[in-house]
Amino acid sequence: MALIKIESAEVLRHVGSRGAFAVGEYITLPTGASFQKQYTVWASDSLVPAVGSIVSVIGQLGMKIREYPAPSGMKHAIDVSVNEPEVTVIGAPKPATVEDTAAAIQDIAATLIKEEPAF
Repeated sequence: MALIKIESAEVLRHVGSRGAFAVGEYITLPTGASFQKQYTVWASDSLVPAVGSIVSVIGQLGMKIREYPAPSGMKHAIDVSVNEPEVTVIGAPKPATVEDTAAAIQDIAATLIKEEPAF
């Protein structure tokens, strides 16, 4: 099997309840365009870093092709995963700013207002 090494990626979210998590890294093309590439890391519960942490991951490369419907017809995507990982936490999650916290509170309030039944 092939090994994959992902350096300085951010933990985006936890996946399920068995210790998996998603990481993302930004790839910059020679044209200057950039995009985020995401990987699912299948780790044990003891290896799961906090969301927002910066990590390096080395492990066995796994790929799965999936098909999904799109307006122009069926599309294909490749899900890339890391199995049997060695995870190193490089940086802690960034603290939330006042602006981020205020925006999150406004989003929650807007959701609650929409869900309230009319009398």
